[in-house]
Amino acid sequence: MKVFINKKTSFTSDSVCAIGGFDGIHRGHLEIIKHAKKLTGSRKKLGIITFIPLPIFVLKRLKTLYLTPKEEKEEILRDLGIDFIYYFKFNKSFSQLNPADFVKLVYSEIAPSIVIVGENFRFGKDRKGTVMMFKELAKDYFSVEIIADIEDEGTISSTRIRELLLLGNIKAANHLLGREYSISGRVIKGRGKGTKLGFPTINIRVQEEKFLPLDGIYKVKTIYDKKELLGAMFCYHNLIEIYIINFSGNLYQKEVKIKLLKRIRDIEKFPDDDSLRTAIARDVEKVKKEA
Repeated sequence: MKVFINKKTSFTSDSVCAIGGFDGIHRGHLEIIKHAKKLTGSRKKLGIITFIPLPIFVLKRLKTLYLTPKEEKEEILRDLGIDFIYYFKFNKSFSQLNPADFVKLVYSEIAPSIVIVGENFRFGKDRKGTVMMFKELAKDYFSVEIIADIEDEGTISSTRIRELLLLGNIKAANHLLGREYSISGRVIKGRGKGTKLGFPTINIRVQEEKFLPLDGIYKVKTIYDKKELLGAMFCYHNLIEIYIINFSGNLYQKEVKIKLLKRIRDIEKFPDDDSLRTAIARDVEKVKKEA
């Protein structure tokens, strides 16, 4: 899979593209990609047109936190068989493009033959461009197909998934994603407190741009060397520690992936180490037993 950032290239010419934010690559995004694949045939390339950073972070001046940061997004899309990703750099100047100029830019830079969008796609200055406007403006350049949003007790969206993660409702978030929400990072040296308590943990350095769930204790799987190991995760702001059940190896400086399965409880303060040890043992038993 090739990646282009504001770089005109013939590689993307006559391609089938899906356009949007694609943060999280949830079930709604997967439906758009599935439809795009049907249109590629055996000759056309399949591409994703997206933005870096996402418009919401620039327009609303929000802290840049992704469900799927750039590398994670690219890994998922590569596994889905995407041929290329084209990023437009999104800044204030780009946000001022009128709808017609945006469509011309897509054609001049990427030259797709077909573009697929979700029904709530908005574009151009003040997000005034609708999908029907997009289709009308593009008729002399490329064809546009509009895919209805996927409903599951409401529209599936990245915003809704974020809200569920902030509530600690991992099962519901995973259901909308179509897979377990994951956190990847390098194992770093910790304080060694878990080892003293009889529950040695690994500490993970998480990307600053990764969206983390509500603080708490979670049932997780740690993925390393193609193995999935059950464990209990402590999440407090950007501090991530995992006790891996029935594991005695050394993962220091290794890259691991953590799949979130269920939230067990809130963070608590304990009066002494014995109380903390008892609580961890109870958490581990819950992780082993709870579905």
